[in-house]
Amino acid sequence: MPAAGQAWPGLGPEGAVPSLDGSLHVDHATRHEGSRDAGRYLTQAPRAVLRPGSIADVQAMVRFCRVHRIPVAARGLANTTHGQGLVDGLLVDLRSLAAIEIDADRHEATVDAGATWLELVKASVPRGLTPPALTGYLNLTFGGTLSLGGVPPAFETGSQLDSVRELQVVTGTGDLVRCSPTHEPELFEAVLGGLGQFGIIVRATVGLAPVKPRVRGHTLLYSDGSALFPDLRRLVDRGEISEIYGQWWLPGEQGEVHHLDVFTFYDPSHPPDDAQLLRGLAVEPTQTTENDFLPHVARIDDAVEELRGALGWSDFVKPWFTIWLPESTAERFVTQTLAELRPDDVGVGGFVLLYMHRRSKLRRPSLRLPAPDGSDWVYLFTVMTAGPPDAS
Repeated sequence: MPAAGQAWPGLGPEGAVPSLDGSLHVDHATRHEGSRDAGRYLTQAPRAVLRPGSIADVQAMVRFCRVHRIPVAARGLANTTHGQGLVDGLLVDLRSLAAIEIDADRHEATVDAGATWLELVKASVPRGLTPPALTGYLNLTFGGTLSLGGVPPAFETGSQLDSVRELQVVTGTGDLVRCSPTHEPELFEAVLGGLGQFGIIVRATVGLAPVKPRVRGHTLLYSDGSALFPDLRRLVDRGEISEIYGQWWLPGEQGEVHHLDVFTFYDPSHPPDDAQLLRGLAVEPTQTTENDFLPHVARIDDAVEELRGALGWSDFVKPWFTIWLPESTAERFVTQTLAELRPDDVGVGGFVLLYMHRRSKLRRPSLRLPAPDGSDWVYLFTVMTAGPPDAS
């Protein structure tokens, strides 16, 4: 790791690296680790990796790279799949900035970009608070999801972008700027969902909501996919549940079973009435579950860890495809896509997901949605292909 005054690789004496609180790494092992993301099919080794010890380190190295015209990319846990965080220049590994401060009185948390949502909920839920929008998988960094979108299975909350109250952003000039909906709003709106093109999010303040401590789940199975969409619309239009999503191609299946997973958050003193919640649906639930809130929201993280151990899932090639669909075309597009998928298209570690959201709740302009079609509903459809590198 170069010390202050040592030159950036290839620049000579005029490219002296500034003094840092953290560390700058140019060794092969660290650069190789930073050369891949979760997709595992694109590679690009950075020339150096910054593990900042402070926000000032990010500022200093952005200024240095601007002077020397060195490209910069920031990332956390590299959960993107198409090389979005890869760079032939400086890779800023924000995982070393991971502080979390919870203000229970103000119902908010101020979190460094390298902290994960899983770490936040483990700290906030015991205090009776939670971020209102939680993605299915939580071991994702704040800087990453706030740069990309962070879309949850909860359909009334908006995305994770919509709970942000303030950001601290390092701009391309190396300046540290605080921004919010009322202070520097143009930068605020550009950076949220801006794919890292307008600045590096280094800290965020997000709103928290009271936790409903219990979760009841219902699994609905359909042999005919045409019955799933009317039930999905019926459940979200009523607004009596908390989360819902469709999923296909679970382990051991080949897409022939259509799943709706429905979850209702509640206080133990007011448990849900299952018959009322599920009235008028085409099928009866095949499974009903009860869980506490924290194990519920962390269950996908637990399942992914099992996949990593059982299948070596982290090294699987994952060319994921995700698209927003309007109400007017969603059912036709999803049905046709599912009909054409084959086992090799999805892979032994892959699956297919469908979320439904209110357009009016997704308020950040950088989160690009389909053109309005008269409906407040939009759908996020994802084909998450995953298979071993040597799969044919």
